[in-house]
Amino acid sequence: MESGATPDRRQVYRPFLARLNPTSPHLLDQQSLIVLPSHDPHDPDQPPIHAGFAAIAELTPGAQMALVGGIGSGKTTELRLTRGLLGRHKDAVTVLLDMAELTDINEINPGAILIAVGTRLYHQLDDEHRQEADVRSAYRRLRELAEGKTEWVEATTSGSYFEGEDPDYEPDLVQVSTPGLLRPRFPAIKRSVSEVFDLVCTVSAPLILMSHQVTILIDGLDRLIRPERFRLFAEQDLQALRGTGISLIIAAPLLMWFDKNRFLQEYFDEVKHIPAAVSDPEKSTFLNEILIRRGARDLMGEAEISTISKYSGGVLRDLITLARTSAEAAYRDDKNRIELSHVESAIRQLGKRYLIGIGRVQLQFINRLMRDEAFSIENPQAKELLVSRQVLEYFNDGRESFAVHPALCKVLEEAE
Repeated sequence: MESGATPDRRQVYRPFLARLNPTSPHLLDQQSLIVLPSHDPHDPDQPPIHAGFAAIAELTPGAQMALVGGIGSGKTTELRLTRGLLGRHKDAVTVLLDMAELTDINEINPGAILIAVGTRLYHQLDDEHRQEADVRSAYRRLRELAEGKTEWVEATTSGSYFEGEDPDYEPDLVQVSTPGLLRPRFPAIKRSVSEVFDLVCTVSAPLILMSHQVTILIDGLDRLIRPERFRLFAEQDLQALRGTGISLIIAAPLLMWFDKNRFLQEYFDEVKHIPAAVSDPEKSTFLNEILIRRGARDLMGEAEISTISKYSGGVLRDLITLARTSAEAAYRDDKNRIELSHVESAIRQLGKRYLIGIGRVQLQFINRLMRDEAFSIENPQAKELLVSRQVLEYFNDGRESFAVHPALCKVLEEAE
C-alpha cells in the first residue's frame, strides 16, 4: 500500500461503526437513526407500540403495561420512543430505569424496584420540595435500604447489661451490617415492601399533588435467569404502585409470553409483544432502512445490505452485529468497501455463535423445524431455544410461526 495513495481506512469505517451504536456519546442526533415502525407488529390496523403505550399512560394515570420480546428485538428502543412521546406534555415526569445497570437483577429482593423508583422520582422534584423534611428523610431511608448500612452496637449478654455494672464501663462494640436490597450478588433477604412503599409515596407526593403525569419505564427485568421471579416483583412491587396514579411500563421476560397461565395478560392492563421483524427484503424494507439510515450505502451495495437483513432473522441486535462484523472484516482485508465475502464471513461467525451450547435433544428440535416446519413450545428445551434466539418467533397475517435463525441454518447446512 503506497503512502498517501489510500485514505485512512479508520476514518472510512469509524463513522459507520459509531452510527451502528445509537447510544454512542459522539452522536449528536441519535433520533435520526431510528426507523419508526408503522404499526403494531401483531395488528397493522393498530398504532406502533410506543404510540399505544404513550396514549394509555396519558389517558389512564396508574395504568400498568408490559412489553415482551426476545433479546435484541427492540424493546429498549420502544421504551425510549415511548419516553420521547410522553415528553410532549409540560407536566410529564417520565423516568426510564434500567434495572440491569443498577444492580444484579437475579439477586435483588422484593422492594428493590420500588426503591429505584423512589430514588429517581426524588431527583425529579424541584429544590423546594427536595428540602422538605419528610421528603428528605424518606429519600435518605430509601438510599439506606438500597445500599445497606454498617453500624456499631454494644456487645451485651442476652441484649442487656448486668446489674451493678461500673457506670464508667465502656462496652465492647461489634460491627453489624445490614445488606442493601440493590446490592449486587448478595443472598436474598426478606424485607417488608410496605415500608418501602410508604417512603416512595412520601417522595412522590409533591408530584402527584401537583397533578403531574408520572410514568416509570423499567428495562432490564426481561433478562432474569428465572422468569418466575418476575411474577414475584409484579405481585409485590408493582402491585404496591397500583392506585398511586403512577403509570408503569416494564419489559418482561419472553417466557412469560408463552406462560399457559397467561399471567401477563391477567395482571397488566396492556401487554405488547415484539416478534422478530420480517427479514425478507422483498416483503419488507424495514431492516434495510435501518442500515441505510446508518450509512450502509456509503460502504456496501444493495446485495450486501439485503443479505445482512435476511440473515439477521429480523433480530435487530443481530442486524447491527452482522453489519459491524462485516465492516471489521473488510477493514482487515484493506478494502474500502464491504463485499459479499465479508458479509458471508460475518454470517458464519454469528451462526457458529448460535451453535454453541446446542445439545443432541435441542438439535433434534432444530432439525425437525428445518425439515417439517414443526415446533412445539411445550417442551422446556424448546423454550430455551426461543430465549437464546436460536429459534425465532414471527407473526405474519395474524398467525404465529417459528423458524431456525437463518445464520444458524447456514452453518448447519454447510456442516452436512
